[in-house]
Amino acid sequence: MKKLSIITLALLLVVTGGLFAGGETENNAKTIVFGDVSWDSVQVHNRIMAFIIENGLTGYKADFTPGDTLPILNGLMQGDIDVDMESWHSNFPEVYRKGIESGSIVDLGQNMPDAPQGWWVPRYLVEGPDAMAPDLKSVADLPKYAHLFTDPEDSSKGQIYGGVAGWSQMKISEQIFNDNNLGDTYNLTIAGSGTAIAATMVSSFKQREPWVGYYWAPTAVLGRLDMVRLKGSEYDPALVNILVNKSMITKAPEVVEILKAYSTTVEENNEFLAKMDNEGWSTQETAIWFLKNKESIWTTWVSSDVAAKVKSALKAL
Repeated sequence: MKKLSIITLALLLVVTGGLFAGGETENNAKTIVFGDVSWDSVQVHNRIMAFIIENGLTGYKADFTPGDTLPILNGLMQGDIDVDMESWHSNFPEVYRKGIESGSIVDLGQNMPDAPQGWWVPRYLVEGPDAMAPDLKSVADLPKYAHLFTDPEDSSKGQIYGGVAGWSQMKISEQIFNDNNLGDTYNLTIAGSGTAIAATMVSSFKQREPWVGYYWAPTAVLGRLDMVRLKGSEYDPALVNILVNKSMITKAPEVVEILKAYSTTVEENNEFLAKMDNEGWSTQETAIWFLKNKESIWTTWVSSDVAAKVKSALKAL
């Protein structure tokens, strides 16, 4: 019995040693919850980061919680969400300031710098030998071209796609509209989603028809279509930062260090979003494409050891 006890103890040590080598079992892995906001770019970033932490680090797994911007930010402050990979907090400064001042969220810096927002028109409309509005350079020039943007529901006025119902950016579009006295010549249309606005833009572009309205980058649409932003419609440069709940500092310091280094450009985002749109990929497939094809970018965010593990996992796919 004594020998059996010794053997049993030895086996137990081997088993538990195997289970807990490196920190924790898979069942006890720390779950990092990413806020899966509704647009594609943030969902791709979430999956890029998820692949890195699940394959390059030990003891972590990723999960995604879908939601709109403000619910995700509130979840971040409450600790239900761990990471917001793409916080456009300059669109809702009061809520952001509340989270920072209370200490419930920590800003780790920019994911991408100066993401552009504003009112756009197709380049073919304002440039080139066949331009229908060669002098349309700014919002102030719109009244004399109202006849080109006829509102299908009110032929006496033009139509401007101001933005999306419920989005904080609508307040800025409304201010631009009112400050330029556009109500005499235009109606400001509010869409149900960013996808709905994009569909009208793409349809007009295919037929080389006039179009004017709000949009933002990085997006697949602005990655594919040649659009020009009108002067006077520029929003303040959007600060697209990575935010985490304060608990992440002690809960997952390795992850925080990678997030601090994580950085992309608008052009890089437009590229992978256009690729995603053209190929019909999911956000997961797009993230894998990025990791396989943009090694020179993401390897700067991680240590050589983490990079080697991620590369090995990518080869196995």
